[in-house]
Amino acid sequence: MSLRIFNYPVPILFVSILFISIPILNLFFTAALYDLSHQNWTHVFERIQPLQYVLSGLSIIIAYGLLTKKKFGYYLFLLFATILASYNVWMIAWISLGKKLFLAGVRLQTPEIIGNAIFTSITLGAIFYFLRREISAPYLSSIDRGWRGGYRETHPIPFHWQTNNSEKVGDGFTINVSGTGALLPLVSEHGLKEGEWIAINLKLENEKRELMDIGIKGEVIRIDRDDEGMETAGIRFHFESNQKEIREEFLKFLARVFSPRYPVQNEISAGKTEANESTGELVNISTEGLYIKSEIVYELNVPLSIKIHTRSGNIALKGIVRWSNPNARYGKPKGYGLQIESVENVAKFKVWVWKQKFRIFHGR
Repeated sequence: MSLRIFNYPVPILFVSILFISIPILNLFFTAALYDLSHQNWTHVFERIQPLQYVLSGLSIIIAYGLLTKKKFGYYLFLLFATILASYNVWMIAWISLGKKLFLAGVRLQTPEIIGNAIFTSITLGAIFYFLRREISAPYLSSIDRGWRGGYRETHPIPFHWQTNNSEKVGDGFTINVSGTGALLPLVSEHGLKEGEWIAINLKLENEKRELMDIGIKGEVIRIDRDDEGMETAGIRFHFESNQKEIREEFLKFLARVFSPRYPVQNEISAGKTEANESTGELVNISTEGLYIKSEIVYELNVPLSIKIHTRSGNIALKGIVRWSNPNARYGKPKGYGLQIESVENVAKFKVWVWKQKFRIFHGR
């Protein structure tokens, strides 16, 4: 169970406080270094270097981003770490060329510079490790925060969960899933709490499109409520030591359904028998599936015929609706996700998908 304070994981809270304190520590460190009185802060500010101002400003924004669960907080930390690491590399390279470095009129010695570089690397590495761990399991989820450290795509997998004593149960389809966890919609009066353990049964399709059940233990990391009032649970998966084959099968399934997707805006036509009932626009495409923006949204498990309109002609395929999204939820426009079952011209389709990878401006 992860200890939390004010609903924040301790590593996130600790790192945020650390970054908030950097400008204050910077101020007092500069005053002490130049033996300046704290009563005359003007002289202290005059001694602070431009790089110190940049890092202090970044640290405040980083802390704000982490505490408000915004992805820019994590990205700016990576920028902060890059600047600081580059500065240390420059210092080492500079003294390696026989140059001299001074701080407050005192020459810096080689052991001091190397020791500082090692300390900085260890500190930044530890922060990166704990931030990465909390963000991906899960801290920044698809609700309001919209981003994860680990690749996680919206995908509906049928599931059933229950507590060890079977007093609490629930069913549904996953909102998103990865190799480390999932976001599950919760039934009303579910009774789950953060830190609680549940048994999850997932129904997957193997490479032959045959259904298979896998059982995984899960820890409830956080419980959120979306804009429509539905509660969701962020789950961290825990595979037992004797579940190596199950885990490998699960990861193979994810690799298949989450094959690389590329953004496109091609127009399509669709229908249950012929591709002439409705129109829409592709949002993304892969060799395994696609997402279509459309005013007409088909229900789950409906077989469809699709025609993708490209400059080199139409691409015809057949698929099954695996995600119906009439309310434009979870960062996707109103539409539906399709699992591809067959393609009329496989070679042409694969070449067209492959070309999307190298396009700067995606479209027809």
